[in-house]
Amino acid sequence: MVVYYEKDIHCYSSFFVSCGQLIKQSPQKDYELIYKNLTNAESLENPIQKNKLINKAYTLLMQRQAELLKEKKSDATVAALLAYYYFLKGNYQDAKAQVELAQSLQSGNNPLVVIIQARILLATKGKAGAQSALDILKLLDSSENPMAYIATGDAYFLKGDYDRARDSYTKALMLNKELQVVAANRLEVISRIKTLSINVAKVSDFILEPTMTREKLAYVMYEIFELQKYIAVAKPLDANFIDLEKSQYKSAIAALRSKGFFSYIQGSAFEPFMVVSRGEMAKIVEDYLVLSRNNEGLRSKFTNETPPFFNDIKNDNMYYNALRLAVDMGTMSASLSQDAYPDESVTGLQAIMIIQKLVQ
Repeated sequence: MVVYYEKDIHCYSSFFVSCGQLIKQSPQKDYELIYKNLTNAESLENPIQKNKLINKAYTLLMQRQAELLKEKKSDATVAALLAYYYFLKGNYQDAKAQVELAQSLQSGNNPLVVIIQARILLATKGKAGAQSALDILKLLDSSENPMAYIATGDAYFLKGDYDRARDSYTKALMLNKELQVVAANRLEVISRIKTLSINVAKVSDFILEPTMTREKLAYVMYEIFELQKYIAVAKPLDANFIDLEKSQYKSAIAALRSKGFFSYIQGSAFEPFMVVSRGEMAKIVEDYLVLSRNNEGLRSKFTNETPPFFNDIKNDNMYYNALRLAVDMGTMSASLSQDAYPDESVTGLQAIMIIQKLVQ
C-alpha cells in the first residue's frame, strides 16, 4: 500500500499543478518523466512522434512494475499513470481497470485518477456521461490543474454549454503548464463550430475526438452530412466484411459501400476501429469527387506530376493523388513546409470540417 508521509501531505492536498507536483513519492523523477511524456504525447498530432513518447512512458512504467514485483509491492501512482497511458491509447477498458486498482491501493482522491475516471466517462458515454463527469471533477474544484480544466471543459462542451467550456479551456491555457496545445485546440473547436452548417449537438460526441475511426467517419458521412445524396452515379462495392458485425455503425458502412465509398479498402476486413489518417481522409475526398462528378479520371489526375508538389512523399505514394486532389480542391491543406503528412491522424473536428467543405 502506498504511504504518503507527513511532509508530503500539504503538497498532495493542494493538488498537482505541474508534473513536478503530481508525484509525492520515490522514484519521483521517473514518475515525472513518465507524466511529462504522456502529456506531451497528448499534445501531439503526428502519430509517429506521439507513439514514440507513449511507448517511452510505457517502457518506464514496465521497468517500475518489474521492480515492484520483485519487492512484492503495488503502487497507486503506477496504476494512475498506466490508466492515463491506456486512455491515450484508446483502451478505455484497461484504463478503467487501472483506475479501480489505484483507488483500491490508497485512501483519499488521487487527482490524476479522478481526472482519468471522468475522462473515461466522457470518452465512452459522450453527452450522456457529461454530468456524471462534472460530479466527479467537483472533488477537484479547488485545484488549478490543466488536465482538470480540460476535462471540465469537455463535459460542458458535450452539454452544449460552450461559454463554460471556453472558460475552462482558457484557464488551462493561462496556467502556462502542460497540455497548453490541447487547450488551444479545444478553443479552436469552439471558435469553428459557429461555421458548421449542421446541428453541432449531433456530432458533439465526435468533434472533440483526438482521432477519428473508420466507423465513426462512416456515421458522420452517412447520417450527418448524407453524402450519398450528392452521388451522380453509384458504383456499388461489396460490403461483406467479416468484421462488420462488430461495428454499431455497420448499416452506414454498408450503405456507403453500396454507393462506392471506401473504395480503397480491399480484402475481407473493414477494420471499423482503425484510426483514420490524413491519407485515408484524402481518399474519402477522392471517392466523393469521383462519385459526385462521375469522373474516374480524377483518381490519376496528379499521379505523373513532376516535380512532386509535396516534399515528404513522391507521386508514387498510394495517397499522393488523393492528397494532391484534396489540396487542389481546397478541402485539405499542406503544411507551410509543403508536407502532406499522410500518416498523421485526423481529429474529429478536422474530419467534420473537411466533409463540410465537400458539400458546400
